Amino acid sequence: MTERAGAGTARDSGRTAEAPLRPLSRNRAYNLLWSSNVLSQLGSQATLFAYPLLVLAMTGSVFQASLVEFAVAASRMAAGLPAGALTDRMPRKRVLLVSEIARALALGALAVAIATGWAPLALILAVAVVEGVATALFSAADQALLPQVVPRSQLSSAVARNTARYHVATIVGPGLGGVLYNVARVLPFGAQAVTSLAAFGTLLFLRTPEERERSTPDGAQGLWRSTVTGLRWLCANRLLRVTVGLTMGFNAVFSGLLLVAIGLAQQDGAGSQVGAIGALTGAGGVLGALAAPRLRLRLSTYSAVTLLTWGATVLVPLLAVLPAGYVHGAVLGCVVFLAPTASAIITTHQMLITPDEMRGRLAGAIGVSLGAASALGPVAGGALLEFSGATVTVLAATAVLALLALRATVSGAIRAHSDGGAGGAQGE
Repeated sequence: MTERAGAGTARDSGRTAEAPLRPLSRNRAYNLLWSSNVLSQLGSQATLFAYPLLVLAMTGSVFQASLVEFAVAASRMAAGLPAGALTDRMPRKRVLLVSEIARALALGALAVAIATGWAPLALILAVAVVEGVATALFSAADQALLPQVVPRSQLSSAVARNTARYHVATIVGPGLGGVLYNVARVLPFGAQAVTSLAAFGTLLFLRTPEERERSTPDGAQGLWRSTVTGLRWLCANRLLRVTVGLTMGFNAVFSGLLLVAIGLAQQDGAGSQVGAIGALTGAGGVLGALAAPRLRLRLSTYSAVTLLTWGATVLVPLLAVLPAGYVHGAVLGCVVFLAPTASAIITTHQMLITPDEMRGRLAGAIGVSLGAASALGPVAGGALLEFSGATVTVLAATAVLALLALRATVSGAIRAHSDGGAGGAQGE
């Protein structure tokens, strides 16, 4: 186990092993990492909401507005695997700092352009691409660094807190972006530049275990070889393959259902309740993240995954018979309640069985898979809702969830990990 920053010299290693662990609330390195990510995610969620509003106001084109969100998502996906490989070749704190300063400079330039009345679509798209790449770099480095600053026994709790951080950002960020945009178009982007600078300043105080440069003189070819090596390692681990596949499938269905719930609210004249759908869904995630530290002590990997997938399979059909709006938000909030517990258990195990020199590539590969799920799910959900209607869409989503639940139920890899613990999973 990697000791937290500043602990564990050869002279006092025995005393450190016997001393009680400090709570995460007193882990300086973890709190700095957590705080910088909060600032980064809040700003990103705010600008993600403000980008299409800006382009719509300038061009009146919904298609051009959608291009900006696509640019953020596509650039993040495209950069995911190289970002993971780069994170495994460089000091991870440096990757975090570079990603935040790049984001701050790009958003600052866009804010200046908007304030001066010159912000062409090409510039907005370029800034969106920079933001997507910076997010990919930050996410990979953040996940790879977490096991270095948090003791093994507290890793699952840290992952659960990180999940709560994400759900809070998805609740607060879009609303904040809308309020700032209504005051002045430039404010969401200027605020993101400021929060990125604040995250950069926070990270300067982060002390991490000493890291050596992992890069080699073979340049891009070596980076590509590292990326391929990481993918091969991931594919060779049966438990990782299964859990990443299940996570990708669940996220695709859930992101599609969120769009479907919003679409149904619009169709049924409950458009004013669209914001509440997102808030109730996010609240379910936050409550689940708060409950995760206790639930993970009572649930095995197998129990957490099967309860989540079968629970979703039972709850989702309610969307076809219950009124749209608030009720749909409550149903989706119940669906997502167990997700943080399953995520904490799965992600913790993924981190523990992954060698430190491969953690960035694992984070990059997972980021790409989840990004693809988040992109494909809404497209499929929207197409089904438009061309086949609500009932067919909900039943199709239920069928996919049932298949995921069956896959989890019969998975020997997940069951073996639950029976044998982390040690037994090593041999998967």
